Amino acid sequence: MTVQKIAKDNVIDSVTDIVACLNTSDSIQRFLLDIHCILQKVTYADNFYVVLFGRDDGVLSFPYFHDVMDDVRVEDLEDIDVNVIENTLTGYAINQRKICNFTEQDIKQLIDRGDVQVLGTMPKQWLCFPLLNRSSFLGAFIIQSYRNEQEYSGVIVDVLYTISHVISSALDAFNNQRALVEANEALQIYQRELEERVQERTRELQKSLEEIRLEVTKREQLQHQLEYESLHDNLTGLANRKYLFKELVRLSSKSKRAVLEVYVLYIDLDDFKPINDTYGHQAGDTVLKVVAQRLSEEVRSYDLVARLGGDEFVVLMTEPLHFGVLKQVCERLLETICSPINIEASKSVQCGCSIGVTGNYAQAFSAEGILHQADDALYQAKNNGKGQISFSVSK
Repeated sequence: MTVQKIAKDNVIDSVTDIVACLNTSDSIQRFLLDIHCILQKVTYADNFYVVLFGRDDGVLSFPYFHDVMDDVRVEDLEDIDVNVIENTLTGYAINQRKICNFTEQDIKQLIDRGDVQVLGTMPKQWLCFPLLNRSSFLGAFIIQSYRNEQEYSGVIVDVLYTISHVISSALDAFNNQRALVEANEALQIYQRELEERVQERTRELQKSLEEIRLEVTKREQLQHQLEYESLHDNLTGLANRKYLFKELVRLSSKSKRAVLEVYVLYIDLDDFKPINDTYGHQAGDTVLKVVAQRLSEEVRSYDLVARLGGDEFVVLMTEPLHFGVLKQVCERLLETICSPINIEASKSVQCGCSIGVTGNYAQAFSAEGILHQADDALYQAKNNGKGQISFSVSK
């Protein structure tokens, strides 16, 4: 059996195990403990810890830390300001936001240059893998060895890098799953409290009737709010990925019974990351909200505009369009998005976009297929340069 075949099997087994953890872990610590056990099946991983960015900018947490040489309490690593560890090896690697593979000699050179300080025992080999989910930087996980500078081969590093993507997605899914569970628990508590209040107030006749009306109204509002938030992007107010996919599934089912035309415009902003990096996330959020408003104003009121996440948007159109008209719509979208955007009283920025366009050719289609086809068209537009439109529909 080749090394590549073994590595591939390790990745497949690890992915399966990590997905299984999502259903069995009841806390982030337990989840990361399970991840640690999975990594130990792949390679030597006695020294393993995870650092995550908290909800507040500049705050780090170490939800899991295991080291055979240095006795560090996890309690002492909670809610640490990123500036506190900036000069440490961990802080240095986090700022790189890429795979770091350091031998003891590499680390000594970093120390001699004044780039880092090593806290605790000097490792022989030290690996750091960024945890990235779409455009979000969640943190990193670190594996180190105190016994051998060649502990982790290039194949193992590649395997761990692949697993890091799975861990990132799993962490995001776990956090979303826990948030949903907590919301459901809160709703159940609220329902129990409501029932108790209703039973108490019914003994007071007229007064109880008014209070019940108020509680029912509140519950309906809460339900509507939960339903709305589950289908809309909380930053821009646009439909989210779930809403879009739900609508595509509905249209896909309809396309099997009747003739209809569907057009998907997959839009990705150009030069958005430099705006975020230069002016901060608040400026980036402003740009996303303005782009969302411009897209909504530029298309028809009954066209669906959705934000998939990050700087990706989709416009869904469901009426027959001549190719020339469809092209004009895309060109107008390019033009309006390219217009300057004010992020402060006296400061503006400018970004463009690339658009991939596909349609169903008045044929039956699948939701996954047409969205994937639009994504491929967007990829081609990106390859053609900034501000390009790529069509995969017939003229």
